[in-house]
Amino acid sequence: MTFRLQGEINRLGLRRGLAGLALWVGLLPAALAQGGDGGCQGCMNMIPVDSEEQSDSGDINTPQPSASFFGVAVLDTGVGLNAPMNGATLVPGSASFVGGNPLVDLADQGTHGTAVAQVILTLAPGSKIMSVQTSTGGRSVSSSAVTQGMLHAAANSSIRVINHSNAALTTVPGSAILAAAAADQVVVMQAGNDSSANPVGDALHAPGLGGKGLIVGGLGPDGDLLGFSNRAGGYAQHYVVALGASEFAGYWGTSFATPRASALAARLRQTWPNLKAEQVVDIIKRSATDMGALGVDDKYGWGRINFVRAFQPLGPVVTPAGVNDKENAELTDPPEDDFRRRRLRLSPAIFSALAHQPWLARVLVVDRYARDFTLNVASRVSQSGEQANARWALDRLFGAQPTDILAQGAGYRLLSYQKTYRSAGASTEPALVLALAPEGNTAVGLGYRVRPDATAGVLHWLGAQGFAAGAGTAWQQGLIGQFRDDGLHSRTTYRVKPQWRLGFDFADVSRDGDTGHNSQLWGFATHFGASNWGISLRGDLFGEAGSLYGGSAGGALSVSSSQTRAMRLSGYRRLSGNWAAMGAYTGALTQVASRPGALLSHFSALAADAWLVGLAGKSLFSQTDAVRVTVSQPLRVVSGEAELDIVYDLGPQGEIRRHRERTSLVPAGSETLLEFDYRQPLTPTLSVGAYAAFRHRPSHDRRAESQVHVMGVVQGAF
Repeated sequence: MTFRLQGEINRLGLRRGLAGLALWVGLLPAALAQGGDGGCQGCMNMIPVDSEEQSDSGDINTPQPSASFFGVAVLDTGVGLNAPMNGATLVPGSASFVGGNPLVDLADQGTHGTAVAQVILTLAPGSKIMSVQTSTGGRSVSSSAVTQGMLHAAANSSIRVINHSNAALTTVPGSAILAAAAADQVVVMQAGNDSSANPVGDALHAPGLGGKGLIVGGLGPDGDLLGFSNRAGGYAQHYVVALGASEFAGYWGTSFATPRASALAARLRQTWPNLKAEQVVDIIKRSATDMGALGVDDKYGWGRINFVRAFQPLGPVVTPAGVNDKENAELTDPPEDDFRRRRLRLSPAIFSALAHQPWLARVLVVDRYARDFTLNVASRVSQSGEQANARWALDRLFGAQPTDILAQGAGYRLLSYQKTYRSAGASTEPALVLALAPEGNTAVGLGYRVRPDATAGVLHWLGAQGFAAGAGTAWQQGLIGQFRDDGLHSRTTYRVKPQWRLGFDFADVSRDGDTGHNSQLWGFATHFGASNWGISLRGDLFGEAGSLYGGSAGGALSVSSSQTRAMRLSGYRRLSGNWAAMGAYTGALTQVASRPGALLSHFSALAADAWLVGLAGKSLFSQTDAVRVTVSQPLRVVSGEAELDIVYDLGPQGEIRRHRERTSLVPAGSETLLEFDYRQPLTPTLSVGAYAAFRHRPSHDRRAESQVHVMGVVQGAF
């Protein structure tokens, strides 16, 4: 068993970000275990702020509402003209089916239908209300009155949402509610306040409405289900929850959770008038914040409605030009992937060239419901790989240590490796290496999830002579095709003469993770070396499916495939008994096949390079310590361009407005990386070390401030 204690003594990223604001909202006492709409229990003057009902002003811009208003029918006790209600907020056609005045609230508590309408207008101010009075107050509601009211609302073409907050108190014929569904109206119904395992009343019609019906349960101020709210039960696929309170009434219940969902439905239909009722319901469910058991459950159903998430893209996003293109429909991620995990990762070799591209800040995209959004793609672009991570450097210095030998015999060893630090999304399967070294001139290494140790080359020779400090990030960032360890790897070395060896490498890497990286590498090398010098010349053919230099295999900036041919010259020269100089240079030429519908297309050939110079030392303070200092430039594109094709707006008649230009993929800056590694074994099983790095213009970004990393490590085994 191995252990590692790692402390980051100092890390000055020196990157400046926007200061965040924190809003502290005190929770009111928990809702009563019993009671509800039928009485004024838990009366209060202020309702807690529901943060999930606030608008999102991040890097996604939704279109302005394109309809003058959308009508919401409130089937309830009547709606009084209390602010924000007034004559201008009414849809013509309000009616009473209990012999009263629809603009008078008959609720026993003094307000019910009015408080419901006030919630809707507060959360969806572009709506208008049609009061359909179906109740004289209390818990006695006429099914006949509700039936007439439902048919009245269904017949009014201005009504797009029906709020049925008395649904738990009656059961009308299914044909009445089905008439509303047939008119493409969203029917939102309360779950009820009976502490039941299932909804009751008209809510039971939801499964027969073709996806246009929604049942709403109530949450208390503590965020949990109200003690008296009926649960989702067998109707979980049609059930969501919301805060069961109105700022305009002093009691709780599912009646006040229902208008919150109705307001969300109204806002969605007002913003995107072409949405069908079943699409609106689906958006509300799929954008809900999951609660309780993972996924849809029998208590919370789909979870808590989320106004912010409902106005962000759901599922894969494409440009409007690709909506009807089957191939483009798979441009980004599978439909089940959440938008927040969208693959927009780029290789550091081209990252800063696109991260500051101004046209990427206003890309028009549509989601699975054909809703249009203006997306700041540039703000969501991030780097793939682990090259910039100081911990990754320490893995190279101390990591991938064999934890045990599974088998050993004449000419072979089967080792199990512990991978201590892995990037997000990596699996926890063990890494295995089979080393074959029979008598003769050939050595073979086979690796699963880890590259076998080299038996020739600069790092191998330095290690064999006691220069044991690891390669850090610098050596790896100059390699082609070494972005991932995951997959299968083989290395074969053949000794032609004592000072001359040939090497053959193959790697097949497939990984889901954050990029969906899939690649194959074929490499050939020739090594010449002696005790005081060594030189290696390596050639690689690196093929990637869907990605470029290890970037995302899916996403708006991905490619169909890329083929890279690279050469690397490296060597070392022993300067004295304790010091050796080393260096390396990589040059690469890449051909790129564009992905249909992506934002980048028609690539020219890309040229990239990387270089490194450094010193390795040993026996400085003891007989066993080792140190390495390097200055390097990580892999960077030095020439090449692509066509940027941005859809940025839709015209009055739905015509696509786009911007096309040739854009350079060469970063404006060039990173210079200074690294220091030190290692001191204390016992055969215990060692300490330190790592320091200075990054000037990190990620080849001339706007980025310098970064300093200083870290220490203690590693041992027992």
